[in-house]
Amino acid sequence: MRFDLLSLELFVAVCEEQSMARAGDREHIAASAVSKRIADLEVRLNTPLFYRNSKGLELTPAAHSLLHHSRVLMRDMKQMEIELAHHASGVSGHVRISASVSTIIQHLPSDLREFLATHAAIRIDLQEGTSQQAVEAVAENSADIGVFGGVVPRAGLRIIPYTSDRLVVLMHAGHPLARHAEIRFEALASHDLIGPSKGSYLDSLVLRAASELSRPLKMPVRVNGFETVCSMVEAQLGVGLVPEVCAARYLASGNVVARPLDEPWALRQWNICVQDSRTLPAPVRLLLKHLTNRDSR
Repeated sequence: MRFDLLSLELFVAVCEEQSMARAGDREHIAASAVSKRIADLEVRLNTPLFYRNSKGLELTPAAHSLLHHSRVLMRDMKQMEIELAHHASGVSGHVRISASVSTIIQHLPSDLREFLATHAAIRIDLQEGTSQQAVEAVAENSADIGVFGGVVPRAGLRIIPYTSDRLVVLMHAGHPLARHAEIRFEALASHDLIGPSKGSYLDSLVLRAASELSRPLKMPVRVNGFETVCSMVEAQLGVGLVPEVCAARYLASGNVVARPLDEPWALRQWNICVQDSRTLPAPVRLLLKHLTNRDSR
């Protein structure tokens, strides 16, 4: 069975946009032409690819399978084009990373700076999200490397330890908890807590710890990102749990203080997930080796 590459590209666009018209706008082709290509694919496969309803297009099981393989094919074709075009200048290409906000703030910037200093022909596409989204992106071939924590990965992915960080309690300098040298999570239940983003690694840790308490947490505000948590703490809207590296940026002002969180889960482990490393393109293998050899650097 032969497939037309343009039809597969348009199919991926329709899946991602969930609309023939939006896919056509994105790929600069008439919506009617997109519809014809999709209809031809369905005839060739002898199965429908989309359910049409009032909300738009919904993928059928066959479409999910075709999307997975199409993304792999598109990635490999793009990689082939880039490597052949820049063959004379050494290793080059494009690496897609999906990572949690916490690792993007703390760890990846310096690691990527070091890597790109010696691999200037490689381009990085970095997307932020939750740990769950990072794992799903790799499993669905919309990312080459995922950086995550606290998530049970899908079967078939290779998991490699990356790095760790430690959580501290950040609070306004005049807060009642500021007099303590260390703070147990139970003590936070009596005070307003700036809640983490829903679905994040920290959210899973907080919810698990809260389930062991005899009283509910008070989280008047939920925010996305540690910089926002620190701003909420400065405004005296509550206390926040942030990595100590992030907290250090705010301590110099004297308005806030940080105390260690006295809990075993305060030390968080971050991991990397990839597809079968034996089939990864050369640029992805190079970056993977760089990220997983942090201790040797």
